[in-house]
Amino acid sequence: MNKELSTQTTAAAVPALAPQFDLSNPQHLAMRKLMADVYSRHANALERGQEQAAAKYRGMGEGLERVAIYVLADPMLGWLCGSLNIAMNDVVELYRVRAAA
Repeated sequence: MNKELSTQTTAAAVPALAPQFDLSNPQHLAMRKLMADVYSRHANALERGQEQAAAKYRGMGEGLERVAIYVLADPMLGWLCGSLNIAMNDVVELYRVRAAA
């Protein structure tokens, strides 16, 4: 079997595990920037022990998810924003465990 054909077949057989940003879509690029900003501010607030500020950034993440779903009507972007919210909630739990130790 031809090496090139084998590589193409293998790549096609492996399904994508999660939706990806469409980097040719300006809305995805803009949302990606906002999501990165919210996540980094959230992490910095937790690192400084400012839980109320961190909660504000989690609220912003929820807002981004709602915009993606209801305003932009983009389910893939909504899924990505939802994943951001899950990640931020997981980080809060880790922060609380670390703070309690």
